[in-house]
Amino acid sequence: MTLDPRIKEAITEAARELDQDQALASKLVAWFEAIADGNESLEDRDATYRRLRLLYDATSVEGGDE
Repeated sequence: MTLDPRIKEAITEAARELDQDQALASKLVAWFEAIADGNESLEDRDATYRRLRLLYDATSVEGGDE
Protein backbone atom coordinates (compact mmCIF):
# COMPACT_ATOMS: atom_id res chain seq x y z
CA MET A 1 0.00 0.00 0.00
CA THR A 2 1.41 3.36 -0.96
CA LEU A 3 0.96 6.66 0.79
CA ASP A 4 -1.66 8.86 -0.81
CA PRO A 5 0.01 11.84 -2.54
CA ARG A 6 -2.53 14.15 -0.85
CA ILE A 7 -1.14 13.15 2.53
CA LYS A 8 2.39 13.94 1.39
CA GLU A 9 1.25 17.33 0.14
CA ALA A 10 -0.66 18.04 3.36
CA ILE A 11 2.41 17.26 5.47
CA THR A 12 4.63 19.44 3.29
CA GLU A 13 2.12 22.30 3.31
CA ALA A 14 1.64 22.11 7.08
CA ALA A 15 5.39 22.26 7.65
CA ARG A 16 5.64 25.24 5.31
CA GLU A 17 2.74 27.08 6.99
CA LEU A 18 4.30 26.52 10.42
CA ASP A 19 7.73 27.73 9.27
CA GLN A 20 9.31 24.34 9.86
CA ASP A 21 12.36 23.13 7.99
CA GLN A 22 11.37 21.03 4.99
CA ALA A 23 13.62 18.31 6.41
CA LEU A 24 10.95 17.78 9.06
CA ALA A 25 8.32 17.26 6.36
CA SER A 26 10.63 14.83 4.57
CA LYS A 27 11.15 12.83 7.78
CA LEU A 28 7.41 12.70 8.45
CA VAL A 29 6.65 11.61 4.90
CA ALA A 30 9.36 8.93 5.06
CA TRP A 31 7.91 7.55 8.29
CA PHE A 32 4.35 7.55 6.95
CA GLU A 33 5.57 5.79 3.78
CA ALA A 34 7.43 3.17 5.81
CA ILE A 35 4.30 2.46 7.84
CA ALA A 36 2.04 2.39 4.75
CA ASP A 37 4.44 0.02 2.96
CA GLY A 38 4.60 -2.29 5.99
CA ASN A 39 8.33 -1.72 6.49
CA GLU A 40 7.75 -0.24 9.93
CA SER A 41 5.16 -0.78 12.62
CA LEU A 42 3.88 1.52 15.34
CA GLU A 43 3.84 -1.54 17.55
CA ASP A 44 7.65 -1.57 17.53
CA ARG A 45 8.12 0.76 20.48
CA ASP A 46 11.88 1.15 20.11
CA ALA A 47 11.66 2.10 16.43
CA THR A 48 8.74 4.44 17.12
CA TYR A 49 10.64 6.13 19.94
CA ARG A 50 13.67 6.62 17.67
CA ARG A 51 11.52 8.14 14.92
CA LEU A 52 9.71 10.40 17.35
CA ARG A 53 13.02 11.56 18.80
CA LEU A 54 14.26 12.44 15.29
CA LEU A 55 11.05 14.38 14.64
CA TYR A 56 11.28 16.15 17.98
CA ASP A 57 14.86 17.16 17.28
CA ALA A 58 13.92 18.43 13.80
CA THR A 59 11.01 20.56 15.08
CA SER A 60 11.56 24.19 15.92
CA VAL A 61 9.32 25.77 18.53
CA GLU A 62 9.35 29.53 18.71
CA GLY A 63 9.71 30.78 22.27
CA GLY A 64 9.86 27.25 23.67
CA ASP A 65 12.04 26.22 26.57
CA GLU A 66 14.96 24.07 25.52
